[in-house]
Amino acid sequence: MIELRDYQKEMIGGVYKAIRDGKKRILLIALMGLGKTVLSGWIMRDATSRGKRCLFLVPLTVLIDQTIETLEALGVHCSALQGDRDYDPTALVTVASLQTIASRLRTGQSLTEMMGEKHLLFADESHVTAFDKIYPDLENFVLGNGGFCIGMTATPWRLSKRQWLGQKYDRAIQGPQPPDAIKLGAVVPCRGFRLGGVFDFDQLKVSNGDYTLDSIAQQATQPAALKFIVSEWRRLASDRPTLMVGATVEQARQTALAFESKGIKTALIVGETPHQERLNIFAQVNSGEVQVVCSVGCLTAGFNLPAISAIVYVRATKSRALFFQTAGRGSRPAPEKTDFLLLDFGGNLKRFGNPMGHQNYDISETKKQGAEHDPYKECPDCHAEVLNFAKFCPHCGYEFGSEDEDDISEAFENGLTEFVDKTTKEQISNIRRWRKEAYRVGASPDSAISKFYDRYRQNPPSEWLRYACLRRNASQKSKQKFLDYLDGSYKGHPRWAHTWLEYHLMLEFGTSDFSQLFQRDWRAVLGVPYAANWEQVKRSYIAKIKALTEADQELADELNAALDDAREDRIADVA
Repeated sequence: MIELRDYQKEMIGGVYKAIRDGKKRILLIALMGLGKTVLSGWIMRDATSRGKRCLFLVPLTVLIDQTIETLEALGVHCSALQGDRDYDPTALVTVASLQTIASRLRTGQSLTEMMGEKHLLFADESHVTAFDKIYPDLENFVLGNGGFCIGMTATPWRLSKRQWLGQKYDRAIQGPQPPDAIKLGAVVPCRGFRLGGVFDFDQLKVSNGDYTLDSIAQQATQPAALKFIVSEWRRLASDRPTLMVGATVEQARQTALAFESKGIKTALIVGETPHQERLNIFAQVNSGEVQVVCSVGCLTAGFNLPAISAIVYVRATKSRALFFQTAGRGSRPAPEKTDFLLLDFGGNLKRFGNPMGHQNYDISETKKQGAEHDPYKECPDCHAEVLNFAKFCPHCGYEFGSEDEDDISEAFENGLTEFVDKTTKEQISNIRRWRKEAYRVGASPDSAISKFYDRYRQNPPSEWLRYACLRRNASQKSKQKFLDYLDGSYKGHPRWAHTWLEYHLMLEFGTSDFSQLFQRDWRAVLGVPYAANWEQVKRSYIAKIKALTEADQELADELNAALDDAREDRIADVA
């Protein structure tokens, strides 16, 4: 027996309230992984217990079996209307695909002849299904019997500005927002990376409101583009099972060859790949035999491979629904999986934002959604809504300032090109502020990480904590002070002390190598005698810095650190 979560009970209650309010067409909006099929199955179980007959409509034939499996687990007996399969017309629930119904309508069969009368119509992936040309006939068929139409989607958007879900449904019942779903443990967070270097958008062709598949593939399969895609994957995600998404079969093939040429075990899944072969590839991903799966649009709805923890999106689109459907395929939880990476080569993160961030689920006319400008911001301390121009939170006194911006900039000086939306910015600012505060008051550095987990139900990526307590060019004295702080903070079992110390040194500096952290004495770096005064130090520094080129960044860092050390040691001379 499947047990409903609290939010599922609330959503089902919302459906029944809408029916009591006289609504006939109701839309359920819930992120993938939140159990939309379970919700509809529960409602169907209630309906069939009263003798009502239901039609569960899916956009693709491949979704029929997994839908039946979920419904049967809920105790809902159903029969598939598909091809040559045995169909039981006495079953109270029929599961059918758009293709099957359209094919039978073309042969002259009526809907009543096909499946008898129906009282409820459930449309899965309704952002697609409800706009199919045969859907109005199905809707009229059910509503004509005094029934109800219930749609389900995770992405309630259409590409065309002339179409929106509010045209098909009278009320939307919304499930948890993605950040809330992360806290529930239903999905894992997404770290998005904006990676240019593949597409020249001025040269991409547009047809029917979106970039054409052939023009995308033509640019993405250039040798330099393929080399860049593989190199960026190796830089950011080489230790992760990965799904690569392209625009055409040929693009997927050439990208797979590019990965294979670098010794990376890769598989190809396209529309013509047999079902059993797909299952075999999924098993190879789970076992580690295959690391990268290259595909086109055939791994969207119904795709379930939780092991995937990186999405390489080598496609540009103007469709929010298409991007989020595919990009979100890495969000399903798996053992030891804490997040998934989205390597976006098509500028989609900039267009639509993070698929695991807050979403606008308004189903009214598209033009009313606009740029989704929010005149409010959230106070990171008390979570109150505050007008954007406020410099202090009127509820708790928190001061908004540029320090957070500086911290975020420094956090990503290592060139990660991470996409920072409103939610991510808040998280980065908070973890860095909490870690710095823990250092200031002498609290355990673990306390900041625990506080982050308590608030967001996820652990912060290690890169977000880089140089949170000290600046990149911190002096030797400052580093020694931080090391003393770590020594004094550790109160656990001494057996783990060394590992724990290394861990926090890695978080702060990106290395636990003492030879890198504690460099030569500043006098040796600057080439001045022991008794040198501040003027001598300054002259020597200027002479050495003048001799450097842009390629000498490491030497510049060493000189700057030496100057800071000299300033600390000779504060009287400086003053």
